[in-house]
Amino acid sequence: EMMTQELTKGRERLKVFLGYASGVGKSLRMLDEARRRRERGQDVVVGATQPKRSAEVEALLSVLEVIPLKKIDGAEAMDVEAILRRKPQVCIVDGLAYGNPAGSRHAQRWQDVEELLEAGIVVITSVNLQHIEEEREKVEKITGKHVTATIPKRFLSTADEIVVVDV
Repeated sequence: EMMTQELTKGRERLKVFLGYASGVGKSLRMLDEARRRRERGQDVVVGATQPKRSAEVEALLSVLEVIPLKKIDGAEAMDVEAILRRKPQVCIVDGLAYGNPAGSRHAQRWQDVEELLEAGIVVITSVNLQHIEEEREKVEKITGKHVTATIPKRFLSTADEIVVVDV
């Protein structure tokens, strides 16, 4: 544990935009950061987006390089292989808690992200509090919404930075 922290110190790896619910503007904030980084000369690609997008999100996506999702038996998944071949400095991954279709490299999108991080790619991603396994029940009691796709809290704790996005 100690050694890993020393090795990654001063080197950004994972940044998470965390929201209490959907619709608080995580995607927008994240893609706006992607645009700013690109303007500063960083090599940024978008690896995954949400299917439902606002006009503001569409506008930001139009100025960014987007790696298309790949189809696996009619379902969509992030194209990890294409991203690894492209070797960007930074990859934007919306919807961290998504499950992948059967036949994918990994069962969950957060595991795809783990692979990108291992390859030395900085990942900027977004997730809602209710999609964190250990928080799911608490949030469910408040919102009444049941979610099945979750990420383990231990994965979230590997983030260098967590930005809480609230309306």
